[in-house]
Amino acid sequence: MNRQLVVRSEIVIEAPVSKVWEVLIAPKYIRQWDDLPSDFEDYYLEYGRTIEWSGRSKITFTICQPNEILKMSLYVSKWEQPPAAYDIAYTYRLGNGGTDTVLSIEIGDFSELPDGEDYYNASVDFAAKAAEKIKNLSENRV
Repeated sequence: MNRQLVVRSEIVIEAPVSKVWEVLIAPKYIRQWDDLPSDFEDYYLEYGRTIEWSGRSKITFTICQPNEILKMSLYVSKWEQPPAAYDIAYTYRLGNGGTDTVLSIEIGDFSELPDGEDYYNASVDFAAKAAEKIKNLSENRV
């Protein structure tokens, strides 16, 4: 069995959970901390919605519990195994720390992929940068 390749990151945000949630699901904010397809319409993310990067990859929102958890499963067309062979997801959890919010990000598990280590390393960088941008957007929103 391969070792798990799961990225975990956590950051404290000096903003209420509702503001952080808005930054996670509103396209005007998402575009500032993550990549969206150029033809993506300005609708809020919700359970069951799929975002597709034509011919490359897609994500499907498999859990969307407002102000608590957002999980999106990733499928990349160049991966050889069918999507059922792995469960690679981006999971954002919000915890209430009084007036602050704790954002936990989990990405992976990339261990089933032949080039999983590369995806893992890129995701470590993504998680750190995304967490900082989400924090700044949440704390500086009016």
